[in-house]
Amino acid sequence: MMPLRAILILGAMLAGQAAGAVELDLTGLEDCGTVTAQGAIGGARFTTNGGQVVKLALVKAPELWKKGDPYRSWPHAEAARDALIALTDGQEISLYCEGGKTNREGELVAHALLADGRWLQHVLVEGGNVFVFPRPTRRRGLETLYRTEDAARAEGKGLWAYDNMKTVDALGSGVRTGWFQIVEGSVVAANQVGTTLYLNFGEDWRTDFTVEIPSTALRHFGKAKIDPLTFEGRRVEVRGWIDFKGGPRLLLQGPGQLRLMKDKTAQ
Repeated sequence: MMPLRAILILGAMLAGQAAGAVELDLTGLEDCGTVTAQGAIGGARFTTNGGQVVKLALVKAPELWKKGDPYRSWPHAEAARDALIALTDGQEISLYCEGGKTNREGELVAHALLADGRWLQHVLVEGGNVFVFPRPTRRRGLETLYRTEDAARAEGKGLWAYDNMKTVDALGSGVRTGWFQIVEGSVVAANQVGTTLYLNFGEDWRTDFTVEIPSTALRHFGKAKIDPLTFEGRRVEVRGWIDFKGGPRLLLQGPGQLRLMKDKTAQ
């Protein structure tokens, strides 16, 4: 009889093939070698048989905390980890890096291709097990993953079935400090003060929701040839941790956390 884990892996492979594979454009990526996966840490990190932790580029999984930790795991966190294990455990994974190979934790940050050629990030996003959340210097494949995420969100797959991942209105009561949120709204004003740029979503910038783009992030916007000052009057979606600075604030790390959206009032 086939072991349960092998059945899960086979089922995931067949499901991906039925849905149609989406290829990763390897242009500009560096071949970072092939590893054998052995276990997972949450839904976006797996470990290799050599003890290396691989962080999947461009995506974030629901946060998973152990029993006794001071924080509670997000909904779908265990299911996301199990999905990653089912796809990777014991499998040879080909890795491709963009920019710096490792993060501050010493984890190898990479795109991953499964043995059958499928792009692991895409498979996980498609199933609603992870969501798009890129670091500032990593953009290869970002637009494709966002389109795939939109489809998963529309169908309420995986983590998108839970209220904590629902998009909140920038001026509504759903914006909560201390939480990771996806926020959407119209930019009332875009102003640069010194080396920092602010996107204001309400008439009173002292109390309403604000996106702050510091100088380090502005450099990444410049490299991507994106001018945040042109966002005034546009509807945008941003994602990240909300803190408090006069009013609720989201401090952007780079352009991948922000998307221009269609103006619903113009439809």
